[in-house]
Amino acid sequence: MPFDPNNDKIAITVPKFTLLKHVDGIFQRYNEPYITSVAVDAAGGANPKIDFNFMPFPKVAKGGTVTMLGDGHLIYGPKNPGDFVAIAVLVMENDQDIRDLGKQIETVVQSKAVDLGIKAVVAANPGYAAVLGILKELTALVAGFQKENGDDELFRTEGTFLKGHPVPYHINRSYELGNDFASLSLNVIPLMEHNLQGPPPKSLAI
Repeated sequence: MPFDPNNDKIAITVPKFTLLKHVDGIFQRYNEPYITSVAVDAAGGANPKIDFNFMPFPKVAKGGTVTMLGDGHLIYGPKNPGDFVAIAVLVMENDQDIRDLGKQIETVVQSKAVDLGIKAVVAANPGYAAVLGILKELTALVAGFQKENGDDELFRTEGTFLKGHPVPYHINRSYELGNDFASLSLNVIPLMEHNLQGPPPKSLAI
């Protein structure tokens, strides 16, 4: 059955991640990189929320690749985004001795989103470019906060997926992204239900 962009759900996933280089130098054997992601779609309308997810990767050596189970680590979905979905993905190294780092970052994301007034911006229906711009600003603030606590930024990327594209939302396409420190794969797939092989994104009120 053909994909119906008006009704069918999509998911944006990271199926694998590679640590290419340690920020802290050649003498560190292992590290704990982590992925923080945020997404905002057009379907939220006047009551938008941020889709947030966090995934740590303990004891990854330089050159080590982590391959996710099933469809991969979820950045967004499964749901129908409406006219667009904008995402931002941040990869950092954890140098803190914090047991619940994910909860700390979730709190920071929510707090910075409120400070930026993201709800009012998105509710004003400014279009995908403005939403992407404010997500870039949000991830920059989160990265800055984490750097102050000793973590190191490895890689950051942002993008939008549009319903009105000749291939709606770029479904069934894969992207290889990265720099000297880290690389990751990004997939956009039609997916009706989460496969429960990893944490689903949380909807954060803003």
